[in-house]
Amino acid sequence: MAPNRQGLNTENRILTESIRLFLEKGYHGTSIDEITRSADLTKGAFYWHFKSKEDLLRKIIKEYETRFLDGLFRAVEEVEGGIFDKFEKYVRYNAAFAYSNRELCVSFDTLAAELIGAHHGIETEFRRVYKKYQKFLSNLIIQGKKEKVFKKEIDENLASLVIIAFHGGILIQWSMNRDKIDGEAYVNTFKEIMLNGLIA
Repeated sequence: MAPNRQGLNTENRILTESIRLFLEKGYHGTSIDEITRSADLTKGAFYWHFKSKEDLLRKIIKEYETRFLDGLFRAVEEVEGGIFDKFEKYVRYNAAFAYSNRELCVSFDTLAAELIGAHHGIETEFRRVYKKYQKFLSNLIIQGKKEKVFKKEIDENLASLVIIAFHGGILIQWSMNRDKIDGEAYVNTFKEIMLNGLIA
């Protein structure tokens, strides 16, 4: 195997195992020793790819931002219809991505909950990503108001924060109960509740 491919596989193993452990034990509760044992790697291999545990966390945040957020933005921007079509795409993309990347999605929210407000240096990165997500949703709501589909009195900034909070809770509850929940019905319920609160 080519060295660059081997390096990529090693980095992905570290990312996969660290995400799983952070989800299980939290950021502070997980050591580099545990990550390397779980990934069946040496500490030297870890430090070849990451300077520290915080550097690793920054990479996880970037993975979430690039794969989920940026992918979501592209998918919605490609929709040629009005706000209903764009909102439908937003909900469906969220559901499909979360289904295929459960641990990445849930760990991002749980790590943010653990570290925001804890005076940790990484807090600004979480805030930056959430702000980027909020701006995207605010613009969708503004579009809906311009189309006279959404209530004009809705504050798009507050509404976008509520949707982000709702979405995070939805993910956690689905993760906890996915063997008992009809996924399609769950997604449709999320969409219906969101739209009922927005529609004029």
